[in-house]
Amino acid sequence: MADINLHQLEDAAVRRPEKLKNLKVAWTNYIKWNTHVDDVRKGIIDSWRRSKSYGVNPDLLAAPVICAPKDLEKRLQKNIELLNLVHPLLDELFAVVRGTDSIIAFSDKDGVILELVGDSEIAVNAASANFKVGANMSEKHSGSNAIGTAIETGRPIQMIGAEHYCVAWHTSHCSSAPIRDPLSAEIIGVITVVGYLNTAHPHSLALVKAAAEAIVKLIAQKGLEHERYMSDHYFNAALESVSDGILIVNLQGEVLRMNKIAAHLLHLPGSDGEKLKIDDIEKLKSFSAALIEKINEHEVILKNESGDGNRDGGQFFLTSRKISIGKEHIGNLLILKRKISKELANSTASHQFSSLIGEDEAFRKTVDFAKKAAKTEKGVLLIGESGTGKELFAQAIHNDSSRQNENFVAINCAAIPRELIASELFGYAEGAFTNALRGGKKGKFEAAHGGTLFLDEIGDMPLELQATLLRVLEEKEITPLGSNHSKTVDVRIIAATNQNLWSLVEAKKFRLDLFYRLNALTLEIPPLRKRLCDIPLLAGYFSNARRLSQEVISAFMVYSWPGNLRELKNVIEQMQVFSEDKVIGINYLPSYIQKEFQSGNCVSHLYETHANKTKKSMLIAALNQAESISSAANILGVSSSTVYRWADEMDIAVKEQLGKKD
Repeated sequence: MADINLHQLEDAAVRRPEKLKNLKVAWTNYIKWNTHVDDVRKGIIDSWRRSKSYGVNPDLLAAPVICAPKDLEKRLQKNIELLNLVHPLLDELFAVVRGTDSIIAFSDKDGVILELVGDSEIAVNAASANFKVGANMSEKHSGSNAIGTAIETGRPIQMIGAEHYCVAWHTSHCSSAPIRDPLSAEIIGVITVVGYLNTAHPHSLALVKAAAEAIVKLIAQKGLEHERYMSDHYFNAALESVSDGILIVNLQGEVLRMNKIAAHLLHLPGSDGEKLKIDDIEKLKSFSAALIEKINEHEVILKNESGDGNRDGGQFFLTSRKISIGKEHIGNLLILKRKISKELANSTASHQFSSLIGEDEAFRKTVDFAKKAAKTEKGVLLIGESGTGKELFAQAIHNDSSRQNENFVAINCAAIPRELIASELFGYAEGAFTNALRGGKKGKFEAAHGGTLFLDEIGDMPLELQATLLRVLEEKEITPLGSNHSKTVDVRIIAATNQNLWSLVEAKKFRLDLFYRLNALTLEIPPLRKRLCDIPLLAGYFSNARRLSQEVISAFMVYSWPGNLRELKNVIEQMQVFSEDKVIGINYLPSYIQKEFQSGNCVSHLYETHANKTKKSMLIAALNQAESISSAANILGVSSSTVYRWADEMDIAVKEQLGKKD
């Protein structure tokens, strides 16, 4: 503090009585009468405008928001290391302003006061206006004030008298300077000097600026929270977005943070705030000593970890790279990349959520639900007609989950002969049956160990095999055909069907207990004919650089698309092969679509679509006006059972619409 630069001093004229009086008049004109004023600094006017937009009451006589004790304790704990650095400087700064009725305040990045040092008289008066530890001085809550406005603008500022938005601070002279993290340049706190108008220290702005700069230098010199820098600024920005396992370790071999992929690969519960040492991790013990040695030697290593030994799913490559601040080595970044055997090299999912194209409201809602499902470990049941993109959804869910670095294995239960499904799912031992491969064969469950198993057309699975599947899902063990030894498997099940599983349950063709097991999270994918607004969008996507004529798009809009997205894609690909024109015309439509279009079936479909929309609007309107189903039926001139049937067909929640008058 001895080297404080006092060249940038405040304009002493601002404390002259006539200047203060003019400020009060300007404040009244702007705040009370919304009149334009010219003799107030632009930065102050901008702050007043923000305060007004936040709805702050200018007549406040005290800070309106005080942190709850638990919240304040969390903030103090979060800033404990910074506060330890700040305390000596606050005392030193107060020694400079002592006797001028001043308070020195330190606030966190949100404007919450965490520390106060000051003369007793002004401290008591300030406390009566809630200017105390725990007060939230952000502009959003307390209007224009030096603390909140310094955070908002990111620059040092001085506020005098009526430059403050609220009456509570009109007798105050306040100067604040933000403190920035030297590594990230983010604001991490604010230092402030507050005094009375008539006794304020003349160099308060220069003092807080010098103090803020001194704190930043201390942070840089002492390396405040090196581990926090690695964890928060490096880890949080990118760690969960990569497909590899990532661990951050310090020079003592302690794991500071890890992402979900690393926790999954190493069979760990994830980061719980406790530091775990490398040599405590079972799957790293075989070379933990060598790893610690390499970390301390500052080397980059590449090593193949054998994992479980019996499972390809447990093998991975490990790369270690040092993390440095300047020339100082402070820790290492460990990258775990799964090693995939040749046999399973193609067991991957290529589609992301960005592959799911559409703006239809129901479709987007399904996509949003799928994103939420991806973040869980629960099983998912996808319901939709053939060709609606059920496997695309399954792959997107897998690729957005913690299992994204593991195998995605798909099996179509309807495409495999009944007698082979068991061996496909669970594998078989050598000699299990005639023509069995030497050494046996892994089943889909074992191939998907650690990852996701997609059971497409689950409704076609033989009833006798459903009991076995249920047992595997509950016990997490499989027994290959012809073997007496079971194997533990860890898979997430995503099932899909184009059938009504509940109807199959009622018909005794699907097990009720398996239905409930698979039905943990259900997503219904709408058919293309109910996504009319998406047809031009999808057609443009599938046709790439080739244009489709407006006549073709019009035909697409009225065709029923029983094959959904798959059919649309195939139709466009066929038209592109046969047509050499830049703009593909209606003559290149497949003959079966042209015949339906010419026969009037498409026109009938278009009429039916609009008629159904009209009928839906009428039904909703009748329900809104009625107090009961029978009343709604009378309005429409139909029976109550018809109202229920229409509501079910159009997916209308009857109870929600009844009596809902706008």
